[in-house]
Amino acid sequence: MRKLFALLAVFTLAFAVIGCSNKEEPKGSEDTKKEENKAELTDQVKSKMYNAIRLAENKVDTVYANDTDEDTEKPVLNATFADEAAAEAFLTKYYSEDVAKQISSHYSTGEKNKDGRPFVKEDPFFAKPISGTTQDDVTIEGDANKGTVKTKDGVTYTVELKDGQYVITGVES
Repeated sequence: MRKLFALLAVFTLAFAVIGCSNKEEPKGSEDTKKEENKAELTDQVKSKMYNAIRLAENKVDTVYANDTDEDTEKPVLNATFADEAAAEAFLTKYYSEDVAKQISSHYSTGEKNKDGRPFVKEDPFFAKPISGTTQDDVTIEGDANKGTVKTKDGVTYTVELKDGQYVITGVES
């Protein structure tokens, strides 16, 4: 019995020594590999970029193309937002401040209904929305931190990773 325990102890010790003696890579090389992989434009990253654009366009529709005035049937700003500044601030979760300002300016009419809600323009900011496409219909280039998404309709979106979320920083048609 003692021989069995001694043999088991020797094998355990041998495996522990062999396991610990594997050649270790230099400390910085593993971090470099992780950084390279993080910046890689994988299919998952492409899907995240594409879906971020679709979601952001949907939010614009929710803010500006959702409600109508009871009396005039003209579109008004969504009742959830106190004013145009609040709507613009909401959009900065999905767009850069510059793009959110462009969208807000596009829809602004300067007029209000009898309840004080701002009227908004009927023509959409996105003349050729991405919502009518699939991911296979677009070309995505760049890396995981910044990329461009081009539609067949000639619209190019610039998307950047900020605080762990993709934000649209440019729209060109």
